Amino acid sequence: MKTPFRNLADSQQYHILTTAMAEFSEHGYKAASTNRIVGAAGISKGLLYYYFENKEALYLSTAEFAYDHFTTHLLGRFMTEAEGFIERLARLSRIKHVYFTQHPEIARFVTHMYYAEGLLEAYQSKMQKLREWSLRAMYDNVDMTLFRTDIDRETAMKMIGWTFEGYIKEMEQYFEKEGIDFDQVDTYFEQFGGYLDTMRKLYYKEAGQ
Repeated sequence: MKTPFRNLADSQQYHILTTAMAEFSEHGYKAASTNRIVGAAGISKGLLYYYFENKEALYLSTAEFAYDHFTTHLLGRFMTEAEGFIERLARLSRIKHVYFTQHPEIARFVTHMYYAEGLLEAYQSKMQKLREWSLRAMYDNVDMTLFRTDIDRETAMKMIGWTFEGYIKEMEQYFEKEGIDFDQVDTYFEQFGGYLDTMRKLYYKEAGQ
């Protein structure tokens, strides 16, 4: 990105870059249209090239911004504390869901970056760091002794993970249809408490065992 773009207000930079992210995520780099980007961003094509050398520079700038925003505003909030696996996934799911609903373009673009080839080759090491971090966030300092001894622990963790993924997907579909009130995010997740209690009964040992 050129100096004129860096001199824009943060909100303007965010708007232009997330607009580009939405286009690149949906169509990929080759099929993405700068005409659609400037139309959605509400700027002229001449202004776009005043801010960026070319389409490739814009793409790489969105990648850099998305990675930095994702690691700062999401990963920076993840702390691994001593807790059960169900509790860990519940806490991480809540943090991720709030971030993804507030920054959907960034979330989708980071997912796109996981699978992008060629142009984003320089970012593959960063993506690998994200994958390694994700594993640590899920398992570091988790109390595995809470699991029942009569079931396979790995199978239990997979089934718990699938349950969380299914619930989050259901919430996303609901919010897409009905909209989301960010002031009620805590209430939405409190409704998941009953599911957590059921999972604890299914996969955890009874107290005193």
